[in-house]
Amino acid sequence: MSTLSGLPNGTLFPLLERLRQAGWVERYWEQDAIAEAEGRPRRRFYKITSRGADLAPQALAEAMATDPGSQRGPLAAPGLAGGTA
Repeated sequence: MSTLSGLPNGTLFPLLERLRQAGWVERYWEQDAIAEAEGRPRRRFYKITSRGADLAPQALAEAMATDPGSQRGPLAAPGLAGGTA
């Protein structure tokens, strides 16, 4: 299990790929120079699209309405990955 997300290994990337195929997020690679300077492989970043930003609040509200057990309080606001918007 991933200690940061609380999700089992192999859960997050299939979910992100489904969101990408639906047009809710886009993915891109970190710049080569950044990864090389830190001596590691490039990272893949995901960014919510305007379509995802428009549709996500309604989808979340509907999901929470159909599953009362999912209402665990406010969601944390994500930070920017890779330092770009």
